[in-house]
Amino acid sequence: MKTQYTHFAAGILMGGLLALSYVQFSDDKTLTQDELRAQYFATEVATLVSPHNIRERIDHRDDAFILVDVRAEADYEREHVVGAINIDTSRDLDLILADFKELPENKEVIVYCYSAACMNGRKAGNFLAENGVYVQEMTVGWNEWRYDWEMWNYETEWDEKKVEDYVVSGMEPGELPESDGIPSPCPIGGSLSC
Repeated sequence: MKTQYTHFAAGILMGGLLALSYVQFSDDKTLTQDELRAQYFATEVATLVSPHNIRERIDHRDDAFILVDVRAEADYEREHVVGAINIDTSRDLDLILADFKELPENKEVIVYCYSAACMNGRKAGNFLAENGVYVQEMTVGWNEWRYDWEMWNYETEWDEKKVEDYVVSGMEPGELPESDGIPSPCPIGGSLSC
């Protein structure tokens, strides 16, 4: 488990460093520390979505987003996040682009891959952006979702929310089982919600 936390932390750190490395300089002006911080947080908020937010949206059967598992088809079929579709990014780039372009334009598209440190989702996101398709990335990958459930859920939810309800097998996205649930300490829609 310690290794998974290390991979998660490394993924977040690398994402932050990557965001800072893409700071735009206009007229050779060096940005101040405050401008760099503002750019970093604006980039993070624009591109990242927390797993807790995704889980809450699944609980509320929110259909304003599409969760895309970019892992290999065989891995998706074995198990995936409930409700996720699969677009295998190990295929031809033209096929990948065509699949993403077929997704409804009025929905947020959020990708995830194997782990927080995995680059598949980031590389796919970069390729898609270069081709006019914009996605967000869940801050954890499949491994953290499936095997580090308690790491990113609130302690008050550990007894009520079970990972098994949020994982399905097969080629279909699957659906969340009906449940009474408990209110989340992180409500949907708040300006600073998860």
